[in-house]
Amino acid sequence: MNKITNKYISVIIGAGRIASGFYDPKSRQILTHAHAYIKNPQTELFGIYDINFNIAKEAAKKWNCKAYDNLDKMMQEARPDIVSICTPDKDHYKSLKYVAKYRPKIVICEKPLTQNLSDTKKIISLYKKHGISLMINYSRRFDEVIQKIQKDILKKKYGSIQSASAIYTKGILHNGSHIIDLAHFLFGGIKSIKALASIIDYSNKDKTVSAKMSFARCPQFFITGVNDNNYPIIEFDILFEKARFRYYDFGFKAQIQTISDDPIFKGFKSLSEPKQIKTQLLSALPNLIKNIVAFLDKKEDLICGAIDALQTQETCEKLLK
Repeated sequence: MNKITNKYISVIIGAGRIASGFYDPKSRQILTHAHAYIKNPQTELFGIYDINFNIAKEAAKKWNCKAYDNLDKMMQEARPDIVSICTPDKDHYKSLKYVAKYRPKIVICEKPLTQNLSDTKKIISLYKKHGISLMINYSRRFDEVIQKIQKDILKKKYGSIQSASAIYTKGILHNGSHIIDLAHFLFGGIKSIKALASIIDYSNKDKTVSAKMSFARCPQFFITGVNDNNYPIIEFDILFEKARFRYYDFGFKAQIQTISDDPIFKGFKSLSEPKQIKTQLLSALPNLIKNIVAFLDKKEDLICGAIDALQTQETCEKLLK
């Protein structure tokens, strides 16, 4: 922590789009780790590292911090409390392992934590040994609309869940893990799982799988994988006993329908006209950083920690088998 400003010091590894590329400091939309750090009054962005120093310099200039092409130098100079790992999926394991020797308080990693279950377990064990906390950016968990729906499910506001379904593209681990993590967050532990079909639109090792599953709070959940080469899509649909909730357009739109008397057929019930809900997905990264600060201040638990990521990856691995 900076003893002068009393702020948590942060650094970013990888200077791509989610790290620093989207928009700029004047934008109202906060879609990068860099922007989320500079907007939080309790965090200080010290530096950005990238293997391509020109990219790092461009990002650092935009976000008013230091640029590095030497990771050791950045970690030694910054002594960060918080580290964001925004490297490609294939480099997560290497980056996570490398950072551990510097003992930051917490590391944020873009999903998935690593590309295979064995490496994920090794990282979780290593970080536990060194007392380093882990946060994984499954962004939809940080949407307040999703957090409210979870509470509504637990309270059975709309009755029990009859069925749920989802559509996604581009690999069950790469993109589908967003859906799987969301299902675990909303529905609890998995009870059964059966892969039905698969296509390759991303990687031979990460197929886009369609499946039927059941969870503690959802008796049947159907996930459909379609070809990303045609167009990308992420949608989530929950059918309660007394309502229907749709989370679509990647999570930028949502709607709820409740039960009412059918306007045409007397004595029957039907779903009402959809009521649009303004989602908070554009606030996911600021909410993530806010949660981390509260965690470091010992005021909140992490919304998406290491065990959550492990649970999601275990389900994805089962689907790939």
